[in-house]
Amino acid sequence: MEVGEPPVAESQDYALRFEDLTVDDDLPLTDRIARYCRSGIALQRLVHVKMLAETSEVIGTRMTIAALIPLLPQLVVDQESVIRQHLASQILPLALVSMVTNVGHGQPYKVSQMLEDRSIRKVYDSQGYEIVTTAVVGYLNKLIQDPDVDVRRSASDSLAGLAMQVRKDDIAKAILPIPLQLAMSPKSSKRQLSPEQESHMEELRITAANLLAELGGAAEKDGVPVNVVRESILPAVLSLCDDPGFRARRAAAQALPRVLAGTTMADAKSTVLPAFEVLSKDEVYRVRKSTGECLVDMSRSMMIIASKERDPAAVNALRRNSLIPIAESLLVDTNKFVRHGMMQFLGPFLASFYPFVDSALYTILPGSSESDGSNHSGIVAQFFPHASSMVSRLNSSAAATTSAPTPTLASINTETETPLIKELQKALPQFIGASRSSAVSLKAVVSHRQKYRPDPEDIKAIVGRLLHHFTGLAKVITGDENTDAEMRVYCAYSYPAVVLLLGPENWEGQLKDCFKTLLNPNYGLGEKAETAIPPLPVKRCLASSLHTVAHILGPRISAFDIMPIFRDFFLRDTDESVRLNMIRNFPTLLSLLDPATRQQYLILWCEMIQGDEVLGALKRSATNPLVLNWRQRNCVSRSIADILVMMDAVFVHTYLWPILKLVLTDSISLVRDDAIWAIPILLKALCSENVIMDKTGGDAMRSKERWSANACQEVIHWLWESILKMTPSKSTGKLTSNGRNSNFSQRQLYCQICTALALAIQFGDGLKDPDDPVLELENKFSTHLSAQDITEYGPYRRLSDSERSHLVGLLANDMLPVAINFKDDGVTNVRRSLLKTLHLMPHDFTHFPAFQEATSVLEEEVQTWESFDGMQQNNPPAPPVPAQKARAVVPAQHQEYQNGVSSDEKTRVDVHDDGKGGKKKSSKGRRKEQTSETGFVTHNLASI
Repeated sequence: MEVGEPPVAESQDYALRFEDLTVDDDLPLTDRIARYCRSGIALQRLVHVKMLAETSEVIGTRMTIAALIPLLPQLVVDQESVIRQHLASQILPLALVSMVTNVGHGQPYKVSQMLEDRSIRKVYDSQGYEIVTTAVVGYLNKLIQDPDVDVRRSASDSLAGLAMQVRKDDIAKAILPIPLQLAMSPKSSKRQLSPEQESHMEELRITAANLLAELGGAAEKDGVPVNVVRESILPAVLSLCDDPGFRARRAAAQALPRVLAGTTMADAKSTVLPAFEVLSKDEVYRVRKSTGECLVDMSRSMMIIASKERDPAAVNALRRNSLIPIAESLLVDTNKFVRHGMMQFLGPFLASFYPFVDSALYTILPGSSESDGSNHSGIVAQFFPHASSMVSRLNSSAAATTSAPTPTLASINTETETPLIKELQKALPQFIGASRSSAVSLKAVVSHRQKYRPDPEDIKAIVGRLLHHFTGLAKVITGDENTDAEMRVYCAYSYPAVVLLLGPENWEGQLKDCFKTLLNPNYGLGEKAETAIPPLPVKRCLASSLHTVAHILGPRISAFDIMPIFRDFFLRDTDESVRLNMIRNFPTLLSLLDPATRQQYLILWCEMIQGDEVLGALKRSATNPLVLNWRQRNCVSRSIADILVMMDAVFVHTYLWPILKLVLTDSISLVRDDAIWAIPILLKALCSENVIMDKTGGDAMRSKERWSANACQEVIHWLWESILKMTPSKSTGKLTSNGRNSNFSQRQLYCQICTALALAIQFGDGLKDPDDPVLELENKFSTHLSAQDITEYGPYRRLSDSERSHLVGLLANDMLPVAINFKDDGVTNVRRSLLKTLHLMPHDFTHFPAFQEATSVLEEEVQTWESFDGMQQNNPPAPPVPAQKARAVVPAQHQEYQNGVSSDEKTRVDVHDDGKGGKKKSSKGRRKEQTSETGFVTHNLASI
């Protein structure tokens, strides 16, 4: 021990000094870690143990071997279990840096990348590799046998992860002996053990079963050689199936499905399935219950084997003939807990017969949730609840407690210039992409079901032997009301997956009756029976999946069966969660219907939205009467854009524009901010080519253009009046204050509206980000399913020539000239918003003197003030404009109607503010003097 270091962890009998309680931040990083991992204060040791992985990534292989690996022997035997637990979770990344040289700071890959992507080529360091496969594995062996269960779980996870990083040939000799030794039966030991020792040994065998399951499951993705699974892992798990301790047998039952995926059909038929069947008849009900929970994973593993065999039909037959009888037996078990457990997993078990894991659909659907909560990957959960291991979410080592957030080491970020398409994609709100991704995912599922139907023999067996058990969950009576309600929730949760498996051809009969029974428990009791209220979780679950069920069943069944249910049971439901789901998923549901039926239900929806249920409500709160249901209003503001693209201009103006006005003036800023993204879609919908009138010929076209111009001017004038608090003068055309003061946030909102219009034009030109996950999803859909129906449909998609010309004219002639005057605004945030808006303008606008002047003034301010939000000082390079897109900025229909004034008059439109915040002199003398009138003056952009 060096002079000045505090005593090591074992020496606790000393008087702590003040300097011992503080951390010396001036120490070099490795010295600090080495010193305080030996601290006599447990909290200091814990904090610095949690920094081991990040420190190793920073200092690299050589320093990790020299400075950090020597700390492990002492920490492995630390007296605090929480320190040992976090140490176990840190060892995997620490070991990876120690034995691989092309990972870490200054190397091509990060530790997280290499752990997630096993295909990355590893450059091993011979010394580090030897240390990891001997000493570090020994430390993990010590932790796996720890008395604390959380330490064992973390160590098991690290050892299983380490097996995926070492060379395949070394797994059998370096990693596998540890779980094989732990799995040895107590019969092989001649020593007499005490009850405490026997219990601990059983715990170790359970740990071994979980670890063997992780290693065996890795063979599914070629992580562990198949011969290792067949020769070593499978026999060990089968021996645990005969263990005298029922908990070890239960762990073995949970391990069998994972190991099965790494074997062959012959192994499944001769050993695995017979052992599983024996466990399903075990004398201890907990073991039988566990087999019911594992049936889903057994079916999934059989599907994986089928994808590798030459005769998948034979594997499907083996699965069908082996697993369905087990399920039937467990559903009528003498023990109620076994029966209820099988009921709980019956829906996912039925869904596991859909050909998903071995299909292209498995690679198409997204695997993560959007950060805005849209959770478009919920499509996977609704249709494929069996897609990932369910046992791992119950009892296996994958459920181990993970590390708490660790202290983050400082890093230097180098600024790089962002391409324009990245800037555009970043400016677009996440919910736009999430909505598109959800729609594409749902379309992919429907297309896959139509193209790749499940095995007819599987469908026949399920309908004949198990479907009545599943539909019976909707009206099950167990004698316990809470259990009955839970079973109905399980049925509702798995219902979309079962509908997907059986398809619309099996809708009539049991499936349809089950759906109606879930909504009305008294369904089928006769006409005189009153409608009963279902458990609230059931209704919430069905509300979140109604649109997916409708898409699987198709337009005809949806129009006759699903939409009346939507109208009668969901549309005006009083529960906020049900209503949120209805509002969020209504556009997807609406897209199935023909125009006439769509209009009928949309009118009902508009009436409900404007009624007391949502926008017209004054909620019961004396302090915040309009805040309580803000999430519903936010869902409305996000949904409008998707609905606008489906309706004609007259309907949009009559029914949807009034709703948009309400959310644009909402008291909650998030509602307003999300609502502005519907304005470009609204103006696009009001384009003359989208106007449907009874007239024909030249008069009809002129009438459409006149109606479109008036409707668009109504929208723009309303934005001036309601957001900027200004009204155009009827005599002079000047914008003057209407007596109400606008605040800076409203002027920012107006700039954001201009940004939204610019993005609609840019994306309408076909600009696409190659890294856009939605674009990647669409490409996968088209490639894997050979689909041709991915169209440029939806908000912020491709525009027609007429629609683009229409939006460019409105932005150039009406919207942007007013916003440009904000370059002299007295509030920095407003000027900043304007500069961001100008940077995102289409190439058409960059040659206008007014645009260039405003951009120059604001960029000059950015260069002067370093704290101007770190914005880029240079305007991002404009994309090349194709010849077919280089259209006139001001269309003819707008030249005769600009700012409400005839273009022949060439009238300059004056815009007046109230003088508060609009009139400003720069503290650096950089701001130009404004006009002598209060406020600012604007011109038509095209005429400058």
